[in-house]
Amino acid sequence: MRDRLKTQGPQVRNGWLWLGCGVIVVALLVTGMFTVSRVFHNDPCDSALPLASELGLHLSDDDDVVSCEWHSSFPDSSGTVMVRTASHTTREALLERSGVREEIDRRRVSLDGGPFREEMRRPNLERSEQVYIATAPNGHQLRISYDEGVESGCLLTVRAIQV
Repeated sequence: MRDRLKTQGPQVRNGWLWLGCGVIVVALLVTGMFTVSRVFHNDPCDSALPLASELGLHLSDDDDVVSCEWHSSFPDSSGTVMVRTASHTTREALLERSGVREEIDRRRVSLDGGPFREEMRRPNLERSEQVYIATAPNGHQLRISYDEGVESGCLLTVRAIQV
């Protein structure tokens, strides 16, 4: 009887060991399937559009989403959405609905130790790419740009940046 118990003990332990290994393998397979499906089959628009909308982008029925890119990184994830508007009028309406303003560089300068004064520069006047920006209180930024030389300025690049 004692010999039978001695041989049965290792068999029971081996059974539990195999069962535990089987559970771990199944868990790894299920986790791997979900990870692979998210990495290889995730549409970047599923991440980029909600972030851009959260930061103020308001598309109308006249606006077409051409493509999306999502750049996931910690802590600064960002999404890029290419939007085609029907005309200059619909482009201007999109810019206004989205609450973006012309990019303006401001800085305070002092000449020869004198009083400080503010210098303002409007980069849009100096380049073909027109850039409009809205910055949220938490630092996240919506940046919409276009170039009049590309599709008559009706193809917009919308960048939503988390910081």
